[in-house]
Amino acid sequence: MEAQSLFLLAATSIPFWLAIPLIAVGLLATALNASMTGGWFWLARRFRTDEPMPRGAIGGVTGKMGWVYYKNSLTVGADEDGLYVSMIPVRTPFHPPLFIPWSEIRERRREKPLLSILTKFDRLEVGPKRTVLRIESLVMDGLGRYLPLPR
Repeated sequence: MEAQSLFLLAATSIPFWLAIPLIAVGLLATALNASMTGGWFWLARRFRTDEPMPRGAIGGVTGKMGWVYYKNSLTVGADEDGLYVSMIPVRTPFHPPLFIPWSEIRERRREKPLLSILTKFDRLEVGPKRTVLRIESLVMDGLGRYLPLPR
């Protein structure tokens, strides 16, 4: 049987009223998996915040936590107390806003991914488990005046 025929068979065998809840459950499961796999879930247990984001926070930032790549999905800000990281509203389930005190950022290192021509990332090791958070270097250069210089 052709792939197109299999797709049509699957699409027509699910009642419409069931398709929408299945899609919603699938999206929630994907968000939970990304949060737990990348480390956001575990950082949120320690650094979750309800405080408003600092003035001058930058949206549409690309970053990576663990194996999860957040392309243009982060809002990043900073003040004298620490680093604020949150998700765009569409991707917020299981990704609460984080406020990481500067004292909890163990290391900052500049990296250039192998397949990236222009984008460099700052690699931050956060918390006692040293969870790795990567944020675009241009953003961190503007916000990181409280951090040590990258190596």
